[in-house]
Amino acid sequence: MEELLEAYCEEMEIALETEIFPDGFRLYEEMTRGSHYDLIFLDVIMFGMNGIEVGRQIRRTFDGVQLVYMTCITGHADLMIPNQPIGFVRKPIQKEEVYRAMDDARKIGKQNRTWFLYKKHRMTYQVSYREILYFQSLGRKVEIHTSDGVSEFYGKLSSLMEEGLPKQFVQIHQSYIINRDYISCFGNGRVYLRGHKGYFNVSQPYRQAATQQIGSSPMSDFVK
Repeated sequence: MEELLEAYCEEMEIALETEIFPDGFRLYEEMTRGSHYDLIFLDVIMFGMNGIEVGRQIRRTFDGVQLVYMTCITGHADLMIPNQPIGFVRKPIQKEEVYRAMDDARKIGKQNRTWFLYKKHRMTYQVSYREILYFQSLGRKVEIHTSDGVSEFYGKLSSLMEEGLPKQFVQIHQSYIINRDYISCFGNGRVYLRGHKGYFNVSQPYRQAATQQIGSSPMSDFVK
């Protein structure tokens, strides 16, 4: 499976990181510690917490994770469907089915606007929108700041706004686009984000529009 995923991503020029877990409990435990996975291939039969159980727990606890079941069992789809998998891969595993599952995952991710995609060194990288605190423009580059670190690519903030970002992203300055879901305090031309030290100034040209976008946010932990 890992070799097929690596081959697919190499053909499509997509950056890939994989992790393998021997059972469902260890996967779920790692996710509760803060690890995030965009796509999970789940075997149905595993020791301890089986694939159906761990899929149920993932759906109850985490958002935005795509699941694909791997199984040689027939006639049990009714047990897996409530966990909302995007597809199934039959065992023994075939290249065509894995590739089709990856195609479907990418298509759904784009439709749901789950991932921000960017190119670097001729490879396509992706980061979950919900993990992005803010975008920052630095010359010819754009930095993506998340709770896990910083990545960058060549581009402009104006291009991001023209191409369209999910509605939670607000431009407050020619050099900053913030994720309003992380706002802890806003007022007097300043914005504070959870997970970021210091504050951002909301520049005058963007102040009125930013105030309207941020002020209408339904965030429970938002302090005006």
